[in-house]
Amino acid sequence: MMWGYYGNWGMGLWMLVWWVLLTGILVLAVYGLVSLFNRRTGQQPVLRPDPLGILKERYARGEITTDEYHRMREELRE
Repeated sequence: MMWGYYGNWGMGLWMLVWWVLLTGILVLAVYGLVSLFNRRTGQQPVLRPDPLGILKERYARGEITTDEYHRMREELRE
């Protein structure tokens, strides 16, 4: 007699649940490591603007006149 064969379905279901959980944990671990790595390298170093660029910005904002701009530009180029 073959009593109890239907019990193997339960074991197969638990194996499926186990593998789904394990896969989910692995995916979360990889995602966490990748996001941690990107957070560290994602920060750009602060670049100082060049003096001529600052001068152009000041001129564009109207802080200095055209004559002052040309005089300062020539001084910076020397």
